[in-house]
Amino acid sequence: MDVDLKAIQNRIISGFDGLEARQLAAVESVVRNMHRKVNFRPGNTTELVGDAFREEMALFLVVHHALHERALNKENFEYIFKQCLIASGDVDARLNPNQKQAKFDVEGGGYTWSLKTETGDSMSKNQVKVEKFTEALWIRDSLTSEDCARNVRELVIPRLSDYERIVVLRASRAGAFITYSLEEIPWGLLNSSLVSQTRPEIFSKAQRGKKVAKSFGANYFREDGGTRQFRMLLDTSVEKVRIWFALRECVHHGYWTLPGSTATDVSNLSTAAAAEIPRQPDQQPSATYQEELPI
Repeated sequence: MDVDLKAIQNRIISGFDGLEARQLAAVESVVRNMHRKVNFRPGNTTELVGDAFREEMALFLVVHHALHERALNKENFEYIFKQCLIASGDVDARLNPNQKQAKFDVEGGGYTWSLKTETGDSMSKNQVKVEKFTEALWIRDSLTSEDCARNVRELVIPRLSDYERIVVLRASRAGAFITYSLEEIPWGLLNSSLVSQTRPEIFSKAQRGKKVAKSFGANYFREDGGTRQFRMLLDTSVEKVRIWFALRECVHHGYWTLPGSTATDVSNLSTAAAAEIPRQPDQQPSATYQEELPI
C-alpha cells in the first residue's frame, strides 16, 4: 500500500493549530520518543511472528512507552495482538465481542486465542506464571482432594474448548530497558495432561515445617513420569486457578527490547543492544534486528 508521507505530515502540522502549550509539549514528547530503538530477537519459530507481526508489535510498544512507564496490561495486549494479526494479513481479526458465550480473547490467523500477561521485578527464569488462568468461585467449596479433582475435570477442562491457543506476553526489566517475550503454552500438551492426570491423589496442601497451606495444589508431569510440566494452584484467597508452566515446554515466539521509560532527550536513548535478552534453555543464539521507527 502506497503511503503519501507529505500529506500525512501536512495533516499533522495543520492539527497543531489551536493547541495549547501543554498540549503541544505532550505531542512533542510523544514524537521525540517515537525515535526509540527496538531490538528484536527471534524465537524458535516464525509461524506466528513474521516480519509484519514483528514490526507492528515494535510500533505499538514504542507508542505505549512514549506515554507509560509500566508494562502493557492484558487489555492493551489484546488490542495490539489483534492489530498484529491484521498486519500479518488477516483483516478480519477481531476481539471477542461477547465473553459470556466463549472465553477466547482474540480470533484471527485461523485460531481463537487466550491471551495472558506476566510482569514483575523477579520473574521466574524457569516458569511462565499465569496467575489468573480462570476465575473459580467453586474453589471455596472444594474442601477435599476429591472435590478438587472433580471440579477441575468438570469446570476447568471444558473451558479449554473455548480457545485453541494460549499466548503469554512477559515483561521483564533490566536497568533502563524492558524486554517483552512472547511465549505460547502448548494447548494440546496442557489439555492432554489435565485429562490424563487429574485425579484426587495428586491434589494436596503444601507443608513447610508445621505450617500447612490454605490452598490445594497439584503437579502435572511428562508422560514418561519425568520432569514437571506445570503446577496448578487452586487459590482460595482470590478464588482463581493459577498455572505455573515450565518455560522449556513453551514455544518461544520472539523478544522485543526497548527503553522502558521516557527520556528527556532523544540523544540520551542508548541502543537496546545493551540490554540482556533472556536466554531460554533450548534456544541457540540467533540473528537480531534493530529498527528505528519513523516519525
